[in-house]
Amino acid sequence: MTPSSVTGPASRPRPADEPRSVARSALRLRAFFAERAPTRIYLTYAVLWVLALQGTLAVLAPESDWRLGGSLLTEIATVYLALLFIRVVDEQKDLEYDRQYNPDRPLPRGAIDVVELRAAMVLIVVAELALTGWRSPLLAGWLLLDLGYICFLVQLERWSARVRDRIFVNLLVSYPVQALLSVHIWLSFRQATGTGPVPDAVFGALLCACVFLHYEFARKTGARVVPGASLYSNFVGLRGSVALTSGFALGAVGLALALVRPWELHGAVALAGWLPLSALGFVWGGGERFASLRTSTWPPGPAMGFLAWCYLGVFITALVVARPGFGG
Repeated sequence: MTPSSVTGPASRPRPADEPRSVARSALRLRAFFAERAPTRIYLTYAVLWVLALQGTLAVLAPESDWRLGGSLLTEIATVYLALLFIRVVDEQKDLEYDRQYNPDRPLPRGAIDVVELRAAMVLIVVAELALTGWRSPLLAGWLLLDLGYICFLVQLERWSARVRDRIFVNLLVSYPVQALLSVHIWLSFRQATGTGPVPDAVFGALLCACVFLHYEFARKTGARVVPGASLYSNFVGLRGSVALTSGFALGAVGLALALVRPWELHGAVALAGWLPLSALGFVWGGGERFASLRTSTWPPGPAMGFLAWCYLGVFITALVVARPGFGG
């Protein structure tokens, strides 16, 4: 979530000869999501996040009967829709910032308006209640808490210049959105398997936090100070921002290795256990490109590659080490 505020109801007035229609708005929303929340990225993130976190919980609770089924697939869909909801809210919250720094995005350039985005929010909430309500009231209530908190952040940034303009304060109050979703994934695991104690949830959430924060700091680390831009490097300097970016990646890999202790395993199982370590190749590649100044900011591709590969490595490790019969 980028520090900024929304002060207007739309990016531009709607001309009188441009009537609103459901079909037209649906096409505009489809184009908006294709541009700002591509399915290949957002759905992949949702799939890997759920599989990695629930795989971690399965390794920590070997007595659980974790398997592919309706509950797991539904949780993936739930997280995916929550990510879309976050994207829609962020587009509105960041409108003033985007007008100055990203005027080519759909909302500032008028390719979509706030009314249409809010209609999408309502539809997502209805779909989320349908996906969670049949599983348990707790899952539905917890999800509503998270979605409500996302909307609260919009008002919080309007009320508080400190939250809006200080990037680390903004991160502190906005990261709970991700943390609440991790808790939802844990609650889904508990509901499906009947196990998953709180310490396991803390370990899994910490692993996911490190993975996400690597990406968060990477994409907002710049080689130069850019006045007014929401870059962590503007506040802690280039070296500090790079250290945080790399440190969270190392923390994520360290936790993943501590999960299965591959040095105690043998053969193909040990090889799978070391797989998360290979994710650091993306950190090296991104750092090398950034250090050679081929990019003005840390390249987002390697940062996303680290996130995806680390989660994939954790999931594969869980399959091999804890659930060889997964899906059976």
